[in-house]
Amino acid sequence: MEETFFIRLLICFSLSILVGLERQLRHRMVGLRTNVLVCIGAFLFVYVSFGINAKDQTRIAAQVVSGIGFLGAGVILRDGNKIKGLNTAATLWCVAAIGIMCASGLIFEATVGTLFVLMSNIILRLLSLLIMNKVRAVDKEKYTIRINCKKIKEEKVRTNFANIIHRNSLVLNSLERSEITEEEIKLKAIMITSTPSKVEMLINKISTDPGVISITWEHEKISKTDNEDSDEE
Repeated sequence: MEETFFIRLLICFSLSILVGLERQLRHRMVGLRTNVLVCIGAFLFVYVSFGINAKDQTRIAAQVVSGIGFLGAGVILRDGNKIKGLNTAATLWCVAAIGIMCASGLIFEATVGTLFVLMSNIILRLLSLLIMNKVRAVDKEKYTIRINCKKIKEEKVRTNFANIIHRNSLVLNSLERSEITEEEIKLKAIMITSTPSKVEMLINKISTDPGVISITWEHEKISKTDNEDSDEE
């Protein structure tokens, strides 16, 4: 019994080191020691079920799964439009599963699972970066359009403006309204697009609306990292 315990614990320790080293080398917030401790902790809890010959040997394992969920939630942080820690939390969950499998005697399955976790964190990360670089390589431009129109014609101008946007499959990021005089109002629209020709077509069409007094616009190129949500590990 003691020999089986020691061998399984040693394998659990070795597998968790492999995952922890990958995290440590990439300077993640949860590194080598934490991954090893989570794996060993899951192993020890679950091994109790086998050591005392409990009738329901899966009960403690189920509690470990939910407990790791709370631990993983603690490493997820939100910084503005960036989310950090999702991959780290998922890795902790997988490490706990490796510990549970080792305690259950599923050594081969735990080893294969460890290899797949490493491949996910190394190979799939490179693939994900390649895909994101291609997506971000598309040049985008920010258009700020200012429309002065008669107040009594505002509803019609806005409806016409929205219809043109819809027909050209454009996305309106924001629309602001301000009064210039009692009879004249200004609409300020902001659009970010990779197809500037459609925006120019939009400007040409809306300028012919009888309710429009004047229209001005300006545009600027935005960097690849602007207007992008970030999901960091």
